[in-house]
Amino acid sequence: MVSLTLPGPVGSLEALLRIPPHPSGIAVVAHPHPLFGGTMHTKVVHRAARLLADRFHLASLRFNFRGVGASEGTYGEGRGETEDLVAAVRSMRERYPDGPLVLAGFSFGSLCAARAATVVSPDAILLIGVPFDRWPLEETRALEGRNVAWVQGESDPFGSGQFAVETAARHGFRVAVVPGADHFFTGRLDGFEKAAVGLLAAAGLARAKAHA
Repeated sequence: MVSLTLPGPVGSLEALLRIPPHPSGIAVVAHPHPLFGGTMHTKVVHRAARLLADRFHLASLRFNFRGVGASEGTYGEGRGETEDLVAAVRSMRERYPDGPLVLAGFSFGSLCAARAATVVSPDAILLIGVPFDRWPLEETRALEGRNVAWVQGESDPFGSGQFAVETAARHGFRVAVVPGADHFFTGRLDGFEKAAVGLLAAAGLARAKAHA
């Protein structure tokens, strides 16, 4: 694990980079809403970055949006945070120019990832705990034809698992619902990780080989 300071649109961004022994590409994970306690240390964000590094040998970055932790700036109402995410991806591409890019986000971060995907064109998108009430239909449609893997808790109050299944079917996304899970996958983080790994493998990412 390496601590980094990345250049952002309105100042530096605090970040942590998990580097596997032989990185084959990159992943960037966006965190939940800054005004409701979301940071790069949120458990789901940590687990997502870890599985992307350990299971798919990607150099995996998580970072604090503007105004969070040591990151400079103030809350940007989603638009600014999407710009932060694009900047983080571009910084990672300078470090690791080859291999696949996975763009991931949890909750508010999933919306930023969906918007940023139209700019940075990732090889796969991992959406986690999407808050449907804040996801405009035109932004959902903008992901059609892209390699989307989506994990939702069955009992997520911001969007049920059943609604996720119906929405994914309409737009051609891969989706997995974690039984009994709430928005933060409380007590179901292993289930989240298993679902995410299965979807990303189905999306074409090569899994790391087990070593004795």
